Amino acid sequence: MEYSHQELAAEVSRVLGKDLPFEQITVNTFLESIGLLNDTAKLKHFEAIIINQQEGLLAGVSDAAPSITGQPLVTVEEFINENRSAFGLGPAKSAS
Repeated sequence: MEYSHQELAAEVSRVLGKDLPFEQITVNTFLESIGLLNDTAKLKHFEAIIINQQEGLLAGVSDAAPSITGQPLVTVEEFINENRSAFGLGPAKSAS
């Protein structure tokens, strides 16, 4: 499934049961927030991604990922639940 940034934030919020609103920030603000403000390679990389997104070059879903990884893709919910400990989260709540 293809998500916009807003839709992805909403899905992560739903799975975690927490309000995680999406906020558009600049590349520089993002890099600063992760301690990489002076990383020119990442700055150029993210700037190129923004251009590709604006031009619609990253839209669409293909079978490339499973072909490359040799594994089927998982949903956002499956990924979070399979990696909860990496996020410092407890076990997933069972569905009632």
